[in-house]
Amino acid sequence: MVDDARVPEQEVAMINKVLFATMAVVSLVASAAVAASLTERMEMDRMTVLKVDRVHARFLCAEHRHWTWISKSDVTRLSSGDIVSLDRQQGRLPRVTVVRTAAEELGSPE
Repeated sequence: MVDDARVPEQEVAMINKVLFATMAVVSLVASAAVAASLTERMEMDRMTVLKVDRVHARFLCAEHRHWTWISKSDVTRLSSGDIVSLDRQQGRLPRVTVVRTAAEELGSPE
């Protein structure tokens, strides 16, 4: 009879181990998915300036191959090769943030 009493305890312990292992695997997979989507989002938000048209206040993005219109004050800070991100606002021109200048990009060991 002692063995009969231990069987349910062993089953409960085994179920707990399986549940814990399953939760650990799901957590790892979810963490990897979140990290990947964050990295993809950061890469999508960053653009490499290919050309700057100061007269028309726009720049050509190397990744998307299209011209992006920006403010005159932002276009004065840009140079070809700069890595930039945009803060898009409804009904307004996007604000440009220079993430890394072309000189910093060339000097980077990456």
